[in-house]
Amino acid sequence: MKKFAPDNSGKIQISSNEASVNWLLCDAPSDVDKKYLVGLGVDLGLLNDALDPHEVPRLEFTSDWIYLIMRAPNVSGDSGDFTTPILFAINANMLITVSRDDLSQLWQPFIEGAILDSGQTKQLFLMMMEFMAQNYQSKVAQINRQMRALTDNTPRTYSKEIISVVEHERRLNDYLDALIPTNTALERLLSKDDFKFREEDADEIEDLSIDFEQVIARCKSLLRTIQNDRDSYRTIMDTRLNETMRALTVI
Repeated sequence: MKKFAPDNSGKIQISSNEASVNWLLCDAPSDVDKKYLVGLGVDLGLLNDALDPHEVPRLEFTSDWIYLIMRAPNVSGDSGDFTTPILFAINANMLITVSRDDLSQLWQPFIEGAILDSGQTKQLFLMMMEFMAQNYQSKVAQINRQMRALTDNTPRTYSKEIISVVEHERRLNDYLDALIPTNTALERLLSKDDFKFREEDADEIEDLSIDFEQVIARCKSLLRTIQNDRDSYRTIMDTRLNETMRALTVI
């Protein structure tokens, strides 16, 4: 568990001062960590839900907290899932993130680049959402480049290329399962009266929703491309099979 607060320049730094903590980062929490979080007021049921590897994104409210469970791109690469659940718990003074996996590799660029005003937990949350949207955009752009490289060699397609295409399809479907309900949750956030954002923050949430919608549209577009490519591969394989059978018949 790590505690962060902005320094005088606004850069996020590890802090030992409990009063100044803006962000509490808790990856792979132990029972002691969970007890500490519950002591801060975090709902135990939602905390356990966020540690379920199959949990779907959703938004929940209590009197003092807002909870967003979303799925972040998995950076560990040691499981069959391409996304992993993460809980954002926000109150007036603090933002807490909880994940079942070690996401230090994911968060490091954010920690190094974020500039934050002291005490602005909602601003920190919006910055994190923007970072997540950019992360998904980067992942989808990478898939797009890899798909272009594969389609450039369509006439010489082999089993390993087909396996790569299937994996890209699984990854994009996993991203869609994470992005669509997350975007719905952000839209719900704007309509919550007792957790008011500033007008400029509301505008930023709308911009974030547009960013997520663009990533969703790109995922769907790539999935259509994959379907077309798969049809092409099937035609090529059928042609090769017919040529082989013709040769064997002649022999």
